[in-house]
Amino acid sequence: MTEAVEATPENIEFLRSRLRELKVQARDELEVLRRDRDKMREYKTIRDEHNKEVRGLIESVKAERVARDKINTEIREAKNRRGAIHAQLKSVYEEIRELRGKIVGSPSTDQRRMMRRVEELEWRQQTEKLTMDEERSLVEEVAKIEAKLVKIGMEKEKQDRISELRRMARRLKEEAGEIHHKVLELSEQSQVHHQEVVRIRPQLEEFKRQADTAHKNFVEWLKKVKEGETKLKALRTDIDDIYGKVRKYESESRESIRTEKRAKQRADEQERVDAAVEKLQSGKRLTFDEFILAQREVADDRKKPQDNSES
Repeated sequence: MTEAVEATPENIEFLRSRLRELKVQARDELEVLRRDRDKMREYKTIRDEHNKEVRGLIESVKAERVARDKINTEIREAKNRRGAIHAQLKSVYEEIRELRGKIVGSPSTDQRRMMRRVEELEWRQQTEKLTMDEERSLVEEVAKIEAKLVKIGMEKEKQDRISELRRMARRLKEEAGEIHHKVLELSEQSQVHHQEVVRIRPQLEEFKRQADTAHKNFVEWLKKVKEGETKLKALRTDIDDIYGKVRKYESESRESIRTEKRAKQRADEQERVDAAVEKLQSGKRLTFDEFILAQREVADDRKKPQDNSES
């Protein structure tokens, strides 16, 4: 705060000089404050832009994860279905073996050879990954052998059931193959989304780091701005205080001058009145204005004793 200096004629020039100094200081502080505010706004803009990028990347990561999780759910469901098909296939082949074991009679050497061939083909069907042409060729060969077996006296009902089970097994294997292909495609799609998340994460971390740095700088410049505002406010308070004292002094000076002027005017007027009365009493020649002044003064003097007696 400004020193407690009374606004007197002795120190008014000091106050005016101090006021000029404070104005210069205030202008300098205001210029510094403006520069600090510009830097603060610059870092705020940078921070906000980086935070906007961060929010956008976070939304992208969320979207990629949602898509990946949805695909992974489909993969689990497909694998569960494929597992159920494999279990069903196992049951089908077990039933086929059980039915074959119940066929009565003593097969000839050819029958045993044909049955062994059928078992070999079925084993290939169960254990090997065949092309569609190979699968079709295998099924046709099995069908031909089974037809021969039926013709040579094996039980037709069991053979029909075995044939039905083999057709079922073929359909189940086809469905399992389709599901496996679907699982592979879905796994590739899931990996694409996963890789996108991996790609985005470093960018996200970098924008976060830049946003944090910009925010730290923003806070530092905000502190400088607040300090500058406090200094400027104190300077303006001192300036206003000195202005108030100077204005008060000038107002009092003007009032003193007016008072002195009125007193001088009254003294001059009284001097003219006294001179006119003196001329009137001595019989000297008066001007019209002097005569009026003298008569008014004499009339006022006559009223004074009367006024005193009444009081």
